[in-house]
Amino acid sequence: MTETLRIFVATTLDLEAERAVIGRAIAELPVQLAIEIRRTPPLLPTHEEIFERIANCDRVYFLLGNDITAPAGQEWFLSWRLERSLLPLRKSPRPTPAAQEFQRLSPLPWIDFRSATELARLVALDVARMIKHPANRYGLTVSEFERLERYLRRLDRVQATLDKEPTGVEGGGLLLDSRRRSEE
Repeated sequence: MTETLRIFVATTLDLEAERAVIGRAIAELPVQLAIEIRRTPPLLPTHEEIFERIANCDRVYFLLGNDITAPAGQEWFLSWRLERSLLPLRKSPRPTPAAQEFQRLSPLPWIDFRSATELARLVALDVARMIKHPANRYGLTVSEFERLERYLRRLDRVQATLDKEPTGVEGGGLLLDSRRRSEE
């Protein structure tokens, strides 16, 4: 019997829009399977509501922006208490002292992302690796495994390209206009 992959997305207020990025990244996977994406109710969630949505998730994506905000701290705490598989991601170019302390106290390393594209790639890689479960928990066919493997190789190639040192204008530079320089 195939299982449903259950994902919980926790975000600080400044990264609320990134929930849609995660949803699109998962929707673009080259396989058809049951995936449920959960979140805390947007208006005054209770402890019980948050607990219920995190309790049986396979993965929690925690997105930290420039400041730790409610209810993200409670989502983090419950994820740890319930021993959920947690992937901490951050996009915090100007973290507040509270966010810096929150990051410092984390027992897991943070994975930085700078753009929606980078976040989508990180989540797609993670989900694709999870659904390649050796016991085939998600009921993939042989052709779906092959498509997933090709997809992973493509995402890994994109990562290898991003990891190279910037060159040319990307690495910074100075362009001189010799005609104007001679006029000075």
